[in-house]
Amino acid sequence: MFKMTVLTCVALIGFMTSVKAADPLDQDLFEFPEPAKSDLGLGLKLWATYYYLPEIDEDSGNIPLRDMKGQELGPRLTLKHWCDTAMEGSVKINYKSGDQKTFNYQGVTTDYFVDCKSIFPRHTGIGKTKFREANGVYGDGLDDYILSPYRTLATDGTYIKPGTALYIPKARGAKIKLKSGRVITHDGYFFAADKGGAIKGAHVDVYIGVSKSASFFSWVGSNESKTFEALIVKDPKIIQELLTLHTIK
Repeated sequence: MFKMTVLTCVALIGFMTSVKAADPLDQDLFEFPEPAKSDLGLGLKLWATYYYLPEIDEDSGNIPLRDMKGQELGPRLTLKHWCDTAMEGSVKINYKSGDQKTFNYQGVTTDYFVDCKSIFPRHTGIGKTKFREANGVYGDGLDDYILSPYRTLATDGTYIKPGTALYIPKARGAKIKLKSGRVITHDGYFFAADKGGAIKGAHVDVYIGVSKSASFFSWVGSNESKTFEALIVKDPKIIQELLTLHTIK
């Protein structure tokens, strides 16, 4: 379960208002109860990879993040950091002032191509990636969803629809230590709120925030032969609370 207070930052610029999301980890207590059989639906056999949010200091290189119009967004990254960002779909920039901003995948264009062949030889197309400032602290997923670490799944929407809540028994009890020192004991619940070009069928991608390894999730094997059980959650209260974690307001 999570704290019900939702903090929003509202910035008024001219006649346009943008609402920034609160940090989902400040809201999420990871205390949903073990589900009753009556609260679970169809069982699925899945396999998982993981993705994360690169966290990089301001002006670490000379390759700019650009939007769909080719305009520079401010941060300049090294080739490795730029290509990692394009592959993962988002990046958190730590500014010298102490501020932080997250930038998210927006689309692709052929101008201002960045050659990532030396970093990702099989994924050269990511060099066309363009970005925008994200609404969520950890980046944005499908539609109006924001990403929530250790909760969000990227799925094939024809196999697991966006907005689906899943319970993964093997995830329950996993210990995750955050940079702040807080230790999360995971309750096993996840929410489909993102997609990925390589995510097809029974393959899901687990979002782990700024963690760089998913070693705390032993069931994430990054191999289609390493499957695990997941069950669709029917409890409307839990579905709604997971939805709230993935929305701005």
